[in-house]
Amino acid sequence: MVARTLKLEGVSKYFGSRRAVHAVTLEVRPGERVAVMGGNGSGKSTLLAIASGVLDADRGLVERPPAIGYAPEKPDIPDHLLVVEWLDVVGSLKRGKLLDTDELGIRPLLGRRVSALSLGERQRVSLCAAFLGEPPLFVLDEPTNALDHGARVALIERLQGATVLLATHDAELVGSLAARVVQMKDGQITRG
Repeated sequence: MVARTLKLEGVSKYFGSRRAVHAVTLEVRPGERVAVMGGNGSGKSTLLAIASGVLDADRGLVERPPAIGYAPEKPDIPDHLLVVEWLDVVGSLKRGKLLDTDELGIRPLLGRRVSALSLGERQRVSLCAAFLGEPPLFVLDEPTNALDHGARVALIERLQGATVLLATHDAELVGSLAARVVQMKDGQITRG
């Protein structure tokens, strides 16, 4: 039997009468980096939310590891917290702690309120939270949104050798990670 980190089989999700994901089957094996690409509204973000456990599928089977490093497309971090407080909360939930290294240039942000961060800084904090605890699978939705060049390079280096499912429009990111590409349209996988 082939080892796998994530398995989605016949997964569907509806929002009212709108079909967001329909009958999707996808496996991600250990060490594999899979990029889900497609136009806006194709179902990428919904598929990743299901894969991470943030959303339940209406139909189908989902097998995932108990710990996942998830970073949504729009980081939803409470504005009133300091960055270090947010990372401590996430770390305590994931039984991980802040790394000694300055991943993605986070160290200068630790004492700042989330409300004072730029979009790119929020994205870096969200990605660092996903890395806490060294989970066996990273599920990242548009991880390069608003990142500057240095943070993009650090992210690509960090993901080398990791098991990753990501949604992106960033062809450069896909090329740099040598990911398997899955195309989505109208909530279904059309290629990959």
